[in-house]
Amino acid sequence: MLTTYDKLTLQIEEYRRCALAATAREEAARTREEAARAREEAARAREEAAEADRQRIRTDLNLAAQAQAEAEEIRGRLARAEARLDERDAQLRDREKAAEAGFVAEAERARAALDAELAELRRAASAEVAAERERWVTERTEALAEIEQTRRDRLADAERVHAELAQERQQLTTRAQQLDYDQGALRGQEIQLERRERDLEREVTARAAAEVTALDRDLQVLRIQYAAAEEAVADLHGRLAEREQVLLKIGSSDPAHVLDEMERLRAQNAELRDKLAARIGDEDLDRLRWLEQQNRELNTAREQLSYELQELRGAALADRINNLQVKQLADAERHFEVLTRGYEGRIAELRSAIDALYQDRPDPGTPLFPRCVAMDDDPALDEPGEVSGDLPDLAGFARSLQTTMFAEHDRAYRLNDICVLLGGLAMSRLHLLEGMSGIGKTSLPRALAGALGTDCAVIEVQAGWRDRTDLFGHHNTFERRFEETEFLQALYRAQTPRHRDRPFFIVLDEMNLSRPEQYFSVLLSKLENDDGVPIQLVTRGDGRAPRQLVGGTSIVLPPNVWFIGTANQDESTLEFADKTYNRAHLMELPAQRPRLDRRPVPALPPYGTDTLRRAFKQARRAHREDEKAVLAFVEYLTGDLQEHGRALLGPRVEKQLRAFTPVVVAARQGDPTGEQPEYGDADQDGRSLAADHFLAMKVLRTVRGRYDVTVTGLGKLREAIRTAWDLHKMAGEPVRCVRLLDDEVHRRES
Repeated sequence: MLTTYDKLTLQIEEYRRCALAATAREEAARTREEAARAREEAARAREEAAEADRQRIRTDLNLAAQAQAEAEEIRGRLARAEARLDERDAQLRDREKAAEAGFVAEAERARAALDAELAELRRAASAEVAAERERWVTERTEALAEIEQTRRDRLADAERVHAELAQERQQLTTRAQQLDYDQGALRGQEIQLERRERDLEREVTARAAAEVTALDRDLQVLRIQYAAAEEAVADLHGRLAEREQVLLKIGSSDPAHVLDEMERLRAQNAELRDKLAARIGDEDLDRLRWLEQQNRELNTAREQLSYELQELRGAALADRINNLQVKQLADAERHFEVLTRGYEGRIAELRSAIDALYQDRPDPGTPLFPRCVAMDDDPALDEPGEVSGDLPDLAGFARSLQTTMFAEHDRAYRLNDICVLLGGLAMSRLHLLEGMSGIGKTSLPRALAGALGTDCAVIEVQAGWRDRTDLFGHHNTFERRFEETEFLQALYRAQTPRHRDRPFFIVLDEMNLSRPEQYFSVLLSKLENDDGVPIQLVTRGDGRAPRQLVGGTSIVLPPNVWFIGTANQDESTLEFADKTYNRAHLMELPAQRPRLDRRPVPALPPYGTDTLRRAFKQARRAHREDEKAVLAFVEYLTGDLQEHGRALLGPRVEKQLRAFTPVVVAARQGDPTGEQPEYGDADQDGRSLAADHFLAMKVLRTVRGRYDVTVTGLGKLREAIRTAWDLHKMAGEPVRCVRLLDDEVHRRES
């Protein structure tokens, strides 16, 4: 038994070593994947550097265009000088005509003097123009040659970098596929090892139970044998005691002395018998001999009976052992009968459950996505929604939103927050609303959707979400239907004719209860760079296919959807990764809502998605100077941000700033009225509001929790921001930036 158990233990240890080796291989695969990601990040950095080179080339080309404009200006000056000379010549001809009337001599002298002066001016102007033209041509030729050479070199470098990036992308793709294959294989091995371990545990349990039963049976046998041995030992002790009594009666305890005495007595007895034989008669001698014969026969019978008694005792012991085994077998038989009845009952239950499942199993013609198909059949969703094509005035639009949200939904929000929200809609389709619980993070998109007359779906994120199936749902192959989540239904509803042309908001409530970089990763990539490839839900469709799904198996990311995630910062939530922050528009709502005056509710037209985007583009064209001013303010702080805050400004940040600033400036025109209490930013105009919010939320946020940023560095950074604020003549104070830095300093000091 111990040998079998040891073998099973060794087999379990071997499986555990295999599991550890599989885990080690998985860790190595993860390490390779991280290295591949690092190389991909490096490739992206190199691509960004190439983009910066392209930007510098464009700047050089702009300089060349400016130089050409200067040349055109010089040509214009020359043309104006020639025109002045022509005018002087005309004046001379007029004076000549006057001289013909009576002042011929004086006219001749004046004409000669003017001719000499005109010739001198023409020679000087021609020399100056020729020299200036030759110098300009030489400088511009050299500059253009240098720019052309630089452009060619940088284009060559960019093409080389693009080729290297393409090769590295191909390698990364191949490695990613290999990693996916390795992960699948490792997962399969883990499942096999888990199954083998469970089977081994069951086998060990069964064998151990059998061995324990056998041991119990052997123990009972040994106990019976031990009892018989004790009886035999007691018998031997009795016999030994009898012999000891005999020896005591004889008067000696030495066996050798006893034997000698017995030999002496036997010799004496033989002598006495001889003497007696000589004395007794033949009849007595025969009787004595008969008695001796009877004694010998009785001794033989006694020994035979003793042997039979021992055999009977052994048979009785064997019968007792057999009876015990029979009882154990009967108990085992009853146990197996109970197990058999239990298994038969369980089999009957399973058969009933299987029959019920097969009875409830849908028909093969039933739609794989029944809820999506139900939306197709809903007349309210099938009717196109009304959309206004008139471009809204963003300033009036922001104030109308504030009034409507307060009147219809009893939710008061500051005008500055609404302007920032509109700028965020133009900047990104992913929004993160942070702040303490109960301040209206979830209510803001609901009120916004209600004011716009569109729809808003709220999805409650669960702490156990790990991948895309938790967000979109999964395919139940047995029941032949797709488990459609609320998120998938909301994404499908946004594409129906009722909503496809209007903004649609999907709120991920408590988005950081789980890691969005895992369950939201597909949409993060799509929002950054939508390649037009739909998101595959199943490999093959069954039954009636929903109209809005591509091929009945995949769903596209509609352009009219904005995702808004709410987040609390406490012990039950997780931190967002930098990749999520970088792609999103971040807002922190104030802890106290403003008090607004009741005003008449304006009638907002049902603006469509394209209408809002055209309004955003129009604002960008109208407020390019504000865009350049805010960009110059942020770029002025680049050195201080990198030195004191270890913050870098990438191309994505600049692109978001260019989309964000004009919309905020256009929406913030005018002064907010009737807002109490003040939050310190009432004196800010649209330009300063955009600069303050963007710098605080998109740039300074990265200094939170960095161990390489000191309190002294934060203080220097705050002073640098104040200096740049005054230098660029921003209105008001940078309250958001200063508050963020002060909070970080206070957190570190406490």
